[in-house]
Amino acid sequence: MSLEDKCWVAFEYGLHEEAVRLLPLVKEQNKIKGRYGWDNVSLLHLSSRNGWLDVTKDLITKYHCDPHERDGWDWTCLHYAARDNHVDVMRYLIDECHCDPMAVSRASWTLLHVAASCGSSTAVEYLLSTGKCDPLAKNKYGDTPFKLAKES
Repeated sequence: MSLEDKCWVAFEYGLHEEAVRLLPLVKEQNKIKGRYGWDNVSLLHLSSRNGWLDVTKDLITKYHCDPHERDGWDWTCLHYAARDNHVDVMRYLIDECHCDPMAVSRASWTLLHVAASCGSSTAVEYLLSTGKCDPLAKNKYGDTPFKLAKES
């Protein structure tokens, strides 16, 4: 297994210590992509999903990963952080990296849709507190975040 593959596995399985150890050893960290639900998922997407603020910051500042990059379903790293209730990562991405809290996926899911449908209540509260999210936005199926929260 290549070093890049080992690094991917560490990120995929949430092995923080191993990911931190391997990250500086691989080349072109910003080009490592894989399949995680769908294609074109980056280490930054997985780091955000894992709630690793330290690694997320390093990927952006040291390894030049793009915080605005989208995966194969048009999710940003913010979508991943919102899904798993990682408000500290979300706050960093919105405040420091100027990521858009109204970014939409291919199915027109905003971060609020994702957080609400996954029961990520802290993320929902944070997103609403920014004043930058529309709780009445509809995805391509006509669902609002409130409807999804009620169903989850």
